[in-house]
Order: sequence, then C-alpha cells, then structure tokens
Amino acid sequence: GIIIDNKVISGFNYAGGELGHIVIEVDGVPCGCGRKGCWEAYSSATALIRMTSEKLAECEATGRKTVMADMVAAAGKVSGRTAFDAKRQGDEAGAEVVAKYVHYLAQGLSNIINIFQPEVLSIGGGVSHEGDRLMEPVKKLVREQVYTRSIENLPQTEVKLAELGNNAGIVGAAMLGK
Repeated sequence: GIIIDNKVISGFNYAGGELGHIVIEVDGVPCGCGRKGCWEAYSSATALIRMTSEKLAECEATGRKTVMADMVAAAGKVSGRTAFDAKRQGDEAGAEVVAKYVHYLAQGLSNIINIFQPEVLSIGGGVSHEGDRLMEPVKKLVREQVYTRSIENLPQTEVKLAELGNNAGIVGAAMLGK
C-alpha cells in the first residue's frame, strides 16, 4: 500500500495503491487480476512457488539433480521456502530460482522508488523471514537501478524488512478500523 502523510492512498474509487499490478514483464505470466506480467505475478509467495515448480519440472525433464526434489517429496508440496532452503544447502537450481525472484522483486521496488521516492520502503510477508539472505541482494540490485543512485548528497530510500513481518497487513487493517 501507499501511505503519505500518515494517510492510506486508495484513489478516488478506493481501488488505488495496488502496486503489485504494475507490469514488469510485458506479455508475461498471467496474474490473478486478469493482466499479464504484473509485479505480483513475479514477486509474491505464489510467484515463488510457481517459479520453484517450473524449475523442478525443468530439472526433471533434463535429468538435472536438485535438492528441491527431495524437499518436495518429503514435504508433499512446494512451498515459498523450498528454493531458499535448497540454496542454503548449496543447490544450484534453488539458487537460480532465488536469483530470479530477487531480480523481479528488486525491479518492482526500483520502479516504486523511482515513482514515489519514499523515505522508507518496507518488505513484509512470509519471504521477509529470509532476512539478510533476501535483503542484501535486493538492496544491491535496487541501488543499481534507481535513477537517483548517482546524485551526490541526495538521501536514498531505505529498503528494509517490515518490523511486523508477516503480520504487517493484518495489524495495518486493524489500525484502520480504529
């Protein structure tokens, strides 16, 4: 969401602020909103699960070994943690999924920064549990992509984990109901 001067920006029709529906991949994968290539379709937990499943299918088709296959067999499903857990174990296929996910996440964050130049941009949700393993590569890519990167003495947007982690949305909704 977008908060300016402590007010949630929702547009004249209360449907605004859905930043996940900016297109970052023209004619990309379908999004739940009916468009193709939305940021949400590339950097949500659902997107991470899809990308992991696609990589697993690719590995199976080519005979490539991946720790992720064993993880999924043991758990009975692909989760948003599968690729990150596999990467931590040195799995190349897992690392490729994480790199792709981080790329798209940073691409969208950079777009938001370039549009709004916010003081702080917070990342929440389940993936926020990855902490620095997620944030360090994301911050590096964002620094490379924002147009203000080369303007000396200009404050830069702080990209950080939401202090409430995966509970940020529900706490925010409760605060609005006051």
